[in-house]
This record gives sequence, structure tokens and C-alpha cells, in this order.
Amino acid sequence: MKESFRGQCNLHIYFAEQYLRQLQKTDTAEWGGHFHRATSESLAWQLSLAYQSHLVDLLDQQPKFGLAVPQGVFSATSFAGQELPPEILELADRETYSGWLKSIVDYPFLQTTSASPAGVIASDASGAGRVNVDFAECLTELKSLIARHRATLMEY
Repeated sequence: MKESFRGQCNLHIYFAEQYLRQLQKTDTAEWGGHFHRATSESLAWQLSLAYQSHLVDLLDQQPKFGLAVPQGVFSATSFAGQELPPEILELADRETYSGWLKSIVDYPFLQTTSASPAGVIASDASGAGRVNVDFAECLTELKSLIARHRATLMEY
């Protein structure tokens, strides 16, 4: 079986589900807060990779637009000024106005509430100023969006 962007997306969704389950059953203070932070950031990264894989899958499934596969970290808004598939136009709009998708695209990794000369980051893991993301909502919404887009692509 050959690799595909769709398969890659599915695998990142699977990993995100595993991280979410682990996040929901562990104590936030475990390993001084490091475990919770690392698991949260791993989950955010898997959601981001699933989203990017989905974007590339949309491009791959619609060759009439002739868009090249982007390199590095990208989002739907990275394609500004080009003729785009309607699904990517929708996603570019959602990246701006939909809280759950914006939180995936703009997730601030290694965030702290203040600079620490001692290099301590885990102590403020639940402090004010940290971005709190509803990862369960993000995962549910992303899976729903991907399923809807794939069903639409099958109609073409």
C-alpha cells in the first residue's frame, strides 16, 4: 500500500484520539506538570498535522486547480490570491472566525504566563494567561469537517 495524504490525516487523528484519552485520565500535576503539558502539546501538534494533511488531501483530490503541495507549516490562509477549491475557501474563513479551528492553527506551543529566570514553565501550567483549548471539541469538529469534505469530494 502506498502512502497518501488521506492516510496520513487518518493516522494523525488516531494519535490525537490517543493523546486525548491519556490527557483525560492523568493528573495535571503528574511529573510536576510536565506530563500534562507535553501531552497537551503533542495532541495540539497531531491536530495541526491532521489538519494540514487534510488540506493537502483536498488539493490532491482536485488537480484541476493545479496548486502545488506547500512545504513547511501552512494553513488554508497560506493560499491567498489563488483560485482555490471551495473547501479551502471555507477553511480559510473558518481559520479566522471559528474558535476551535483558530485554536488549532494558532496554538502557542511552550506558552508561559511570565518569563522565569530559572527556566520553570510547568509551575504555571494552569495559571491565568495560558490559552485553554477544548481539545475534545477540536477533535470532534475536525473529524466532522473532514468527513463532510470527503463525502463532498466523492460526489464530484
